[in-house]
Amino acid sequence: MLLVVKFINLKRIDARSLIVYRNVIESIFLKGAGVVIGFLTVTLTVQYISVKDFGIWMTITFLTSWFSLVDVSFGNGLRNSLVLFFDTGDHEQAKKYVSTLYFLSGAFALVLCVIFGAIHFFLDWTTLLNIDSDQPALINTIITYTLISFSLQLLLKPITSILLANQRAAAVAWILLIVNTAVIALIYFASIFLNESLLVIAHIYNLVPVLVFGGASVYFFRTDYTRLAPGLSYIDVSLIRKLVTISGQFFFLQLVSIIVFTSGGLFISYYLGSDSVAPYSIANKYFSVLPFIYGIFITPYWSAFTDAYIKQDIVWIQSTIRRLNLICASMAGLALLMLAVAQPLFSLWIGSKIQIPTSLSGWLTAYVISFIFLSNYNYFINGVGQIKKLVQTSLIGIVLYFPFNYVLFHFTDAGPASVVIAGTLWNCFLLVVCISQYRQIMNSLSHKTENYALQD
Repeated sequence: MLLVVKFINLKRIDARSLIVYRNVIESIFLKGAGVVIGFLTVTLTVQYISVKDFGIWMTITFLTSWFSLVDVSFGNGLRNSLVLFFDTGDHEQAKKYVSTLYFLSGAFALVLCVIFGAIHFFLDWTTLLNIDSDQPALINTIITYTLISFSLQLLLKPITSILLANQRAAAVAWILLIVNTAVIALIYFASIFLNESLLVIAHIYNLVPVLVFGGASVYFFRTDYTRLAPGLSYIDVSLIRKLVTISGQFFFLQLVSIIVFTSGGLFISYYLGSDSVAPYSIANKYFSVLPFIYGIFITPYWSAFTDAYIKQDIVWIQSTIRRLNLICASMAGLALLMLAVAQPLFSLWIGSKIQIPTSLSGWLTAYVISFIFLSNYNYFINGVGQIKKLVQTSLIGIVLYFPFNYVLFHFTDAGPASVVIAGTLWNCFLLVVCISQYRQIMNSLSHKTENYALQD
């Protein structure tokens, strides 16, 4: 811990960031365990159900990831508002925000449940997602069931935003680890005592998060956050517009990110069929370890860049970016090593049931490298608050992203790698924009003598 303290002092990080680093250090172990459990869960799932059913379940998972941006948007809106109240100790106002957000989340969850329940009788998900199944009625029911379960989680997940606002990221990591551990344990027992069933997998993945997040909410509101426990009398209608506005800003940013970074399985299912999703899902899970690790590492730099920008510490910013780029170069070397040993590891991990094309692994390597380098400049720009250019760029990029995927799937032989090629080019496009904006900001800093105020 002394080395961490020394490192933080050298980087001129304040005391609050020290708490963040402590959480990050603990999160490395907790999330690392989660990654291991995630790999083992895939292995058990493939052994328990057929490859075809596994591809269908991965398609359903990608579908729910689109709706998860609502959860993130609401959560970020609450998290940003609560930080000030934790610092000032204004529990009365904080409780109003918490109660109002739970009201909004509950209302939104109810609306989603009604919508998903209603369209179940009119929409054929298997046709829409190009899912090939001998039991289309069962698959449609499972998809509706999964979407309704996800809607219920919207009502329970604000507890994670409260923990993050109170700089307790490790507690959130513990909750997620409990969820993952319960899931793999139940799949293991199902593989021993129950017949092969996609419905059993759906029960496990849908019910465990609801029970764990519900239990965590009850626990924390009865112990650490009794003063913040939501109540009907504390719902403040005047706060709804503010929370919706804040959440709307996050919603747009998350919408762009989730379309580009997590829609691969849906595109593959739509253009090639759900059978082609499994190879992409396996390979993507393998190579996503590096962005996951780097994400834990770089997260604290957001506030560090903010502090340096306000203090106009140009030397620190430039030297930090250089060091981060050197680290990224090392990570790129590690990505190439992962590519070299990918096929033997895939065989050891999942056997011969699913074949991963070498071209898919190669493009995922390029995607990971471009994503990691982009993170350095993206975190800097977000840290200094100058995101307007990124928003404009994202608008242009999204307009081009869909037709570009269409061209790759229909006029090339790239197959599942098409979405990875599109994502890699997206990363490179944003990287050029971010580097350009980084240089503009640094040039502005070098010509200013007055302190900068953070821009919205």
